[in-house]
Amino acid sequence: MEEQRERLRLTRLEQKPEEEYITVRMPKSSYQAFYCMENYPMIGRLERDETAMARAEWNKERYPLPQAYQRRQGTPRGKIIGRTMEDCAFYPGVKHKYWIYTPAQYDEKTPADLILFLDGQMYFMPVLKESERHGTMSDLLDAIPAEGEILLPEGTENVTDLLDNLIADGKLPPTIAVFLAPGYPGPGEPVYGTSKGVTNRSVEYDTVSDWFARFVAEEFLPVALEGYAVTADFMRHSVVGISSSGIAAFAVAWYANQLFGNVIAASPSFGNIRGGNIWPSVIRTTDERKNLRTCMCVGKYDADIIFGDWILANRDVASALNYRGYDFRLIVSEMGHSLTFLKYMIPQALDWFYRGQEVSEQHCEVVRPAPLVTELPE
Repeated sequence: MEEQRERLRLTRLEQKPEEEYITVRMPKSSYQAFYCMENYPMIGRLERDETAMARAEWNKERYPLPQAYQRRQGTPRGKIIGRTMEDCAFYPGVKHKYWIYTPAQYDEKTPADLILFLDGQMYFMPVLKESERHGTMSDLLDAIPAEGEILLPEGTENVTDLLDNLIADGKLPPTIAVFLAPGYPGPGEPVYGTSKGVTNRSVEYDTVSDWFARFVAEEFLPVALEGYAVTADFMRHSVVGISSSGIAAFAVAWYANQLFGNVIAASPSFGNIRGGNIWPSVIRTTDERKNLRTCMCVGKYDADIIFGDWILANRDVASALNYRGYDFRLIVSEMGHSLTFLKYMIPQALDWFYRGQEVSEQHCEVVRPAPLVTELPE
């Protein structure tokens, strides 16, 4: 493990020949942190891909997070407990950190609703020092604590504060949230190798099969939820993800539909990282009807990289869902590949799931189910 980390170290310009470095032209008003590794494959494609990904926060000011993300005095606060699954049968030798949020209103006599957040570590970045936030994903997974009670600082737009407020306001039933991080160590990603870290994230999230869904359903959740009372109504269970964990969220609900009926996926990676581009065909050719509601969002300036064009890929998935008569919303924002927009969409998606309230069209294109055109318009 340490040897792998050593290969991921940031190199200084004076220590390496100039030809081992590239220049990435950044879009205006953009930023992106990335790493140059020894023997990095396809370095030219890295430049284009990193430039595209740097557009993530474009137009962020158009999508201010709602006041429900602000911690309120007098609102009962839930409790967050961190844990680690040191090994597992589905991914031998791989450990998973996870965090469980229990609302103050939780009563074991009344089963709670459930939300599973994949890429769960992303929601606990505020506990890190600024110097700890700039590293590979495996560095972050090492740094984020996952034992005992976790206290998130105020004013950092925490999803747990959002849940506290929605539950207190009666907009969401008492809900247990489980934040699951990708496993590590692992082989990294296709093409990019270990540039993002020596994690199992791509293997778990990008692979098109029922394996990760089975891990969640058969091995992880029985351990994580032991001792908790959770409703058996899977239409009150949601799974949330972004990018690779976005496609994984969809796969979990698809393959473990007996557990999850709602999906929130931001910029889901329906490109060809590990075959995700076949999802439109899978949806169109599957006769078995799933009980599934899907809220997807993608950015106008989203990823256009070696693995595919995220806007085209998500529109293709939406078209397939429409073909099979599923209830879905595809929200196209004016941002990029953004966690910020996922946070913006979470309360709206929950409003749609629980109260039938439509998502906002402000600065967005919203694609909804549409009937087949059977007559030529006049």
